[in-house]
Amino acid sequence: MSRFLRASLGSAFGYVPGEQPPDGATWIKLNTNESAMPPSPLVAGAVSAAAATLNRYPSAHGEPLRSALAQHHGVDASQVIVGNGADALINDCFRAFSEPGTTVVLTDPTYSLLPVAARIHGVDVHVVALRPDGRTPPEFATADAPLRFLVNPNTPTGAWTEPERLAGDLSAAHGVLVIDEAYGDFAPRSCIPLLDDHPAWLVLRTFSKSHGLAGLRVGYAVGAAELIADLHAVGESYPVDRCALAGAHAALGDTAHHSRLVEGVLSERARLSDALRQRGWTVTPSHANFIAVVPPDGSAQDAAARLRESHVLVRCFDSGDHGLLRITVGSPPENDALLAAIA
Repeated sequence: MSRFLRASLGSAFGYVPGEQPPDGATWIKLNTNESAMPPSPLVAGAVSAAAATLNRYPSAHGEPLRSALAQHHGVDASQVIVGNGADALINDCFRAFSEPGTTVVLTDPTYSLLPVAARIHGVDVHVVALRPDGRTPPEFATADAPLRFLVNPNTPTGAWTEPERLAGDLSAAHGVLVIDEAYGDFAPRSCIPLLDDHPAWLVLRTFSKSHGLAGLRVGYAVGAAELIADLHAVGESYPVDRCALAGAHAALGDTAHHSRLVEGVLSERARLSDALRQRGWTVTPSHANFIAVVPPDGSAQDAAARLRESHVLVRCFDSGDHGLLRITVGSPPENDALLAAIA
């Protein structure tokens, strides 16, 4: 860090993403919740065709992807905004809805980027611990703040709350509620159909997980047209490049491939969870493309280190006395390699 970094951030400040070995390296990568399947075969052709027009700026509103997403979710195009991954839209939410020095409400646990983004934007954080079943306590709704974030399904636990129950839990909330559904396609239902009754809700989604497009960085938000206009006002002029828009549009249109990808995760998630339980591991029920586990000896950090020696990468989080491991649901051979390394 240089001497010019804002003193309020501290010398050790920054978000630490999961380890990313070089392409082609012989690792079983189960640490960053990427898709085990490649994207739709239609994506490569769409990206290649878009590359021929890279001398022109892309659509400032992310067309034609924005209109396709609106049709997909049954909303008006004015209710959708696309961004450079959902992370960019998270930053736009801070810029649009929280003045420096105000408070944002986060849960514990939550997506580890959120408290980092809050500090970058000069916002105080009020942390509310989730209940053991993953639901929010009353304090999450009643705390005085113009902005609050809820990740559903949660990371790193995979816990999910039904949209109607969530609406009841948050009936007292004021300000903007951002519901991060990065893993929503692996859960039974989305909060998007409830948006008409909740004009202060924004739902974030991404193409990184259930469409296999982590490398293209495309996310989007759905909400009331007024909130979407606020995000446009503070966002980048051209938030998503032409190739990414074309690739995501092609992926969205290939519903059969998307279904195969999601169904593959659900099947392997159940198989992997059962296999780990049989080996004495504690497995939290998950509605995402990963599972949260605690090894039999209780030391998640030691287990992650042993797996790394076998070239299997998982993510270790501080939680409870000994932490937990978040393991991405991989392909059947990848999951078999994980189980073999554990054995």
